[in-house]
Amino acid sequence: MTLWIVSLTGVLLIVGALRFLWKERHERILLSFFATRVDGSSAAFLRVLLGLLAAWQCGAVWLNLRRYWGADGMIPWDMVEKDQFIWLSPFSWAPKSTAVLNAHAIVFTFATVCVLLGFRARIFTLVLAYVHMSLQFRNPYILNSGDRLFMIVAALAAFTPLSRKLSIDAWLARRKPGKPLGDLSSVWGQRILGLQISYVYLNSAVAKLGNKRWQEGMALRDVLASPVFAEWPTYIDSRAIIYFLTYSTLAFELSFPVLVWFKKFRPFMLLAGIGFHMGIDIMMVIPIFSYAMLAAYPVFLTDGETRWLFDKLLLRKRKSAQPSAAPDPEPRRKKRRKKSTERNARRVPRPDS
Repeated sequence: MTLWIVSLTGVLLIVGALRFLWKERHERILLSFFATRVDGSSAAFLRVLLGLLAAWQCGAVWLNLRRYWGADGMIPWDMVEKDQFIWLSPFSWAPKSTAVLNAHAIVFTFATVCVLLGFRARIFTLVLAYVHMSLQFRNPYILNSGDRLFMIVAALAAFTPLSRKLSIDAWLARRKPGKPLGDLSSVWGQRILGLQISYVYLNSAVAKLGNKRWQEGMALRDVLASPVFAEWPTYIDSRAIIYFLTYSTLAFELSFPVLVWFKKFRPFMLLAGIGFHMGIDIMMVIPIFSYAMLAAYPVFLTDGETRWLFDKLLLRKRKSAQPSAAPDPEPRRKKRRKKSTERNARRVPRPDS
């Protein structure tokens, strides 16, 4: 009985120790994933790409302002006024006001410039997301997944340290020592946005796996031949090509959400993603989607990887430590002479006294 109690106590202690160690290990992993300190280089890269994407959107807004969102445009107010969330849009305050319409474009333009230059970028990415959402409510019939993704990326980017590098905010902070930006920030905002991008891939792959044509490997024949989805509808008769395109798409979308977090595989996954989205943009009619995904890719890079990338792109060499001067050989020669003299003195026979 005593032996049984001792054995049970030992097993419980071992299990408790293992659970403690397991918990500690998981805590360390979570902390290293979400709480690593960053200097903002990757976030600055994200800000610039997001600002360029917003500038593209801004041009489209101005060119189609009255056509898509005006009271006399393609969608009358009566068609959208009963939407349950329309009250979130300023259009609900004055549906036929030209001033409200123009204010959307002006605010979107101003926010775009502020994001590009890094002036209160975290605030103005939220402004971009809100104005974009308002335009979506006013005319939901021209939207695609790219428009929604742009709004989500802009909103989540507000949780990243966008203005710590290459920004007006950083410049102003250096001129006002009393209000520094601080040395480092947490990476958790970048992780949240990275998980969102990973979710887009994973959700897309799971949806495809439930479709029989994707299971058979023939789905992309239908997509590329469709006048609705394809830029240049083409019927590809080669089964080998269709199988490769279909199954490689599934393989990429399933593997990216996992492998991109490992440093060893990250360069290959990001390069594959760039090729994947360039193919989508060239072959399919899904405006802005691919560029919104690519604009978010910097969140997967460490600050060191971002700096290395720009050094390579700009053909810059990092300053290495100055090579130490060669040691002066003269002291060594003197030391060798001294030892040689002492050795020869011991060999000389001493005179008899």
